[in-house]
Amino acid sequence: MKKQIILLAMLAAVLSSCKDFLSNEPQDTLTSDNYYTSAKAIEQNCYSLYAAKAWSNFQMSFMWMAGDELAGDLFYTYDQEGQFYYMSFGSNNTYLTQGWQGLYRIVSFANNIINDMPDAARKNSVPETAITQGLAHARCARAFAYYFLTEYWGAVTIVENNRAMMNTALYRNTQEDVYRFITEDLQFAATNLPEVANTPGMATCWTAKGLLAKVYLTMASHLDYAKSDEYFQKAKEYATDVIKNSGLELYPDYATLFDIEANNCGESLFAIQNMVGGYATGNSRTSHWSRSTFVSDVAWGQGKGPTLSLQESYDEDDLRRPWVFMTLGDYYPNINKANGGYTYNFVVRDASGNKMEDNNEVLANIKKYVLGKSADCGGGVGDQQDAGNNSYLLRLADVYLCYVEACIGAGESTTDALAIDVFNRVHHKRAGLPEVSTVTYTDLIKERRCEFAFEGINFFDIKRMYYRNANSAVAYLNRMERHRTYYPDETVRTIENENTREPYITSNPSYEPIMITAAQLILPVPGSEITASPTLADEPVPYYKK
Repeated sequence: MKKQIILLAMLAAVLSSCKDFLSNEPQDTLTSDNYYTSAKAIEQNCYSLYAAKAWSNFQMSFMWMAGDELAGDLFYTYDQEGQFYYMSFGSNNTYLTQGWQGLYRIVSFANNIINDMPDAARKNSVPETAITQGLAHARCARAFAYYFLTEYWGAVTIVENNRAMMNTALYRNTQEDVYRFITEDLQFAATNLPEVANTPGMATCWTAKGLLAKVYLTMASHLDYAKSDEYFQKAKEYATDVIKNSGLELYPDYATLFDIEANNCGESLFAIQNMVGGYATGNSRTSHWSRSTFVSDVAWGQGKGPTLSLQESYDEDDLRRPWVFMTLGDYYPNINKANGGYTYNFVVRDASGNKMEDNNEVLANIKKYVLGKSADCGGGVGDQQDAGNNSYLLRLADVYLCYVEACIGAGESTTDALAIDVFNRVHHKRAGLPEVSTVTYTDLIKERRCEFAFEGINFFDIKRMYYRNANSAVAYLNRMERHRTYYPDETVRTIENENTREPYITSNPSYEPIMITAAQLILPVPGSEITASPTLADEPVPYYKK
């Protein structure tokens, strides 16, 4: 399946419609009737929902710009990409539009399967169990897309049938109804997906239950919801089921968890299936995040790195830290193998004293998901931003920490035995930090930040904090002081001391601070979509009849 034996032509976008985010109709002459001829054919087309091609508009840029820059974890200030760091983007930001359209692309692909596959398959006498399982895959993928949509944009349009909506005024639906729609999709998936994937990389019932735990936790975090307490309990129940009954365990080596060798490991509950195969078929992070061509063949990541706030979140003895970001003295034997590995220094000079690598403004660069050169990983990195390491959307560690957060509930701490156990599996056994017997909400947020940095999901933790207490979330973001960076004092920097911290000074605190407001935590609907469908600017409407 990693060879993508799929009919991508059936998933090609038709750009002629003004409603771009619904225009993913098949343009191939092959029809559903003569494609859905067997259970295997259904599975192959459902596999498309996991492929990088389908997720490309979301994965390649928006996922980390919104998930990591907005969260205050990834420092980058260039042009429209940097607008996410400053939270200064408007409705016409190119990447904002790509994110919206990319997620609705998944919704549209899923809807094509949900609406077209069953009748076509039944005409070909495909077993009903295969049809139901195909629907479960499509509804699970659609739920992931809507979870991201509603956490970024709040009220969004629920679409169950692309064709039915093409000539209809589009309205956004209330977030509470979007949550209900997501949980209905996931409950169907949890009931009808297998416990073990038929094909590696496809969802299982544990995928659906894991996301249900996270969605119910998110709903519960809206403390003004009448059923908030009930939702915390549901989050605990679904997470407990995964923890106790799935048989899954954390991957044993965090150092390689984001490399090709960990693809579809037991910790991976849902991941975008990446491969070397050309533009948009793989993971682009090695290209986007690599510091220089000493690290990888294509490198655009010199100006990107962990914010000072993120760096300060890691305890000195945290074993995960070098595999999240590189800083002074870190050594990586599996990068630049031809030259004996790679040691991170602020400045690297050639024999003539010319700078080959210079410091950036945070004195660190990203390691997570960065594979090195193609030769370092057996050809696992292409030359078109296409690497073969999968991109996680949900990991088992996430479900563990969702359980802990659900136990804390609207309070400030928990001593629940299972919560302490799973927290220590991450905090102690994985990170090498001292065991704890109580977990506070502050501990939990810090642990999640360190565990999931640069995975595009930490912004959602801030959103749950925002639902609990908007002022606390805003204060948390502003305590990061995004304006803080380093710069070399050239009056004291010399070749002899440039690879020490001595000549690097943090930015003057009198610099203009970057201040975040609550209004910036809900992204604007892309301007092009409102131009095409002006009713998207109207107040949200209910989707379900009361």
